[in-house]
Parts: sequence; C-alpha cells; structure tokens
Amino acid sequence: MDVVEAIVGDHVRFEQLLRALRVRDVHVDAVRERRVALRAELAHLLVGHAIAEESEVYPKLRELAGGGAHVEHGEDEHIEGHRKLLVLLDVDDVLAPEFDRALGKLANSLAHHVDEEERTLLNDARLQLGVEAREALGLAWVAERDRLIADGCGSRAAVAALVPDGRSASPPQQRDPLTHAPDAIG
Repeated sequence: MDVVEAIVGDHVRFEQLLRALRVRDVHVDAVRERRVALRAELAHLLVGHAIAEESEVYPKLRELAGGGAHVEHGEDEHIEGHRKLLVLLDVDDVLAPEFDRALGKLANSLAHHVDEEERTLLNDARLQLGVEAREALGLAWVAERDRLIADGCGSRAAVAALVPDGRSASPPQQRDPLTHAPDAIG
C-alpha cells in the first residue's frame, strides 16, 4: 500500500465525514444519533491518522531534502486540529448552533492542512521515495493508525492529552442534566 495513496484516502474520508456531519433533516433523533456516531468516527480517524503520520511518516520525510520545515509545520497544524476537534467533542448537543460552528472551524482548519500536506510533504514523498519505500511506509502507517484507532485514540481524554495546555480553545459549558440548558453554576 503506497503511503501517499493511503494518506490521501483518509483525506477523502475526512471530507465525507464532514459532509455527513453537516446534514440536517426533519428526523431529529436520527440526525442526533448519526452525528454522535460520525463525530466519534471522525475523531478516531483524525487522531489516529495524525499520530501515525508523526511516528511513521514524518521522521522519514524529515530526512528528505527540505522536508524538515514542512514536517514541523504539519505537526503544528496537527496540534491546532486536535484543539479544534476538542472544541467539537465538548459540544454536548450535536443539534446546537455551537456544534455547527465548531464543525465549521474544524473543517476549515482541516482543509487548509490537507491542501498544504498534499502539495508539500506528500509530493516530497512521491518525488524522493521509491515505490518500495512508499509501500513499506504505507504498511507501517496503516498498521499504526489502525492500532491507535482500536485503542480509542479519539476519545475526549485522549484528544485533550494531545493539546499542550490540555484544554480546548473554549471550555465546555456545564449543563443541567435534566434540561440540557447551560447551568448557572458553570
């Protein structure tokens, strides 16, 4: 499995998940259930993808001529993505406007990162790694990504641990468990 094609495949899946998370219809309970499940899938895939890139792919790309600055920038963007993902995970009501805003911010950040990564790091890999090296790297990356996902890498606690200050950009609101309204104590 070519590492470039595998990574781009995840990029395509990210957009599919984001698109599905934007959908609303009259079946509110179905939308709620779907959004909760898709948000969890997106969180696990985003985090597993990023951590596996940093452990399996980025070190090899750092060795390539001129790859170091692109790798560091990619790592910084992963942290920013984790921070925006954490905000999305902290929205209790997946039908609330806060969810749509958090989703939009994550989608914009992710689109920027994917564009840059495909134009820089992945093209570096295409140009400077042979087919066999890309295939070996692809197998290692997929195995690590899948292991991380199986271990629950996209849980709220796991994502918070990836953010340097351990918090999202905006702390979660305390909500009354009966009404789901913001609690005045928060």
